[in-house]
Amino acid sequence: MQQRFFLLVLTALALAGCRDDFSLEGEYQDIPVAYAFLNPNDSRHFIRVEKAFLESGGNAEAIAGIADSIYYGAEDATIILENLTRETSREMERIDARDYGRNRADGIFAQSPNTAYSLTNQELLLRGGDRIRLIIQRPGEEDAIAQTSMISDLEISRPTDLVRVEDYARSLSVVWSKEDGAAIYDITVFFTIRELYPSDPSRNRTVLLEWPVIGGFVPGVEQASDSRVSYDIQNELFYQFLGSVLEVDDDVTRRFQSFDVRITAAGQEVLDRRNLENANAGITSSQSLPRYSNLIGGLGLITGTNAALREGIQFDPGSLDSLEDGIYTRTLGFQ
Repeated sequence: MQQRFFLLVLTALALAGCRDDFSLEGEYQDIPVAYAFLNPNDSRHFIRVEKAFLESGGNAEAIAGIADSIYYGAEDATIILENLTRETSREMERIDARDYGRNRADGIFAQSPNTAYSLTNQELLLRGGDRIRLIIQRPGEEDAIAQTSMISDLEISRPTDLVRVEDYARSLSVVWSKEDGAAIYDITVFFTIRELYPSDPSRNRTVLLEWPVIGGFVPGVEQASDSRVSYDIQNELFYQFLGSVLEVDDDVTRRFQSFDVRITAAGQEVLDRRNLENANAGITSSQSLPRYSNLIGGLGLITGTNAALREGIQFDPGSLDSLEDGIYTRTLGFQ
């Protein structure tokens, strides 16, 4: 729950790598703001619902630090999550997200409590492909409603357990299943490196490196009719990344252990939000970004997400040789 809502500011959309800034002054308005990425594999689901308003001439920073100004009271809002596919619904529990290890990021916003709404997956049974509706009810106000679809489990078919990447001019294909509702993807590689210090074994350690290969990848039209999605990573980039993040140290010997690939998917709502911002970007655009929201009667973004992880991928002997002697990594002590 690191999301930040600054009255009419909706931020923290990592998958899209973008930002909305909402600025609105005038007569008091009760405007709900909701944010959630719903994953069918989560044992507990969380939705942040806040109220967004700023009276004319108000001090936004001061108001943001007052919990009562940004959160609905216990009797002021009822949050209902419906599984339209299974024709079930549940009222979500108003919680302090800190009790679940989810703290709000430091800043001007009130840190305590960190109010959110939650239910367990057993209460509603969200599954891949299910159609979901969020309803925000407030006394004397029209309901705010958002709909989205849950994304089924992704399956990574490539790379296999052993890869050959020593030829800088070639690429490694990452291939995974295309699931209904998934529209935009992040691809991340995680390296496991063992560092050994012969002169001081107490310093021996395992180093984990995270490489965000691409964020917000959208398959091209040529993949529209396929049941699989693919993305090619240029082989050279593997070595360039390792060469850029590992420091030269004459006292260390390094051994490549393996790498993992994670594919994270998000729904059409995230892509629509990015497309709206891109359409208004550039030298011919207006100075303010348009507001994207799929919450009718409010502001926010409710979408589905899912992820797959392929673990323990090995470099073949030729790739290990390039790691030891290649132009980007030859000074790093790989053996």
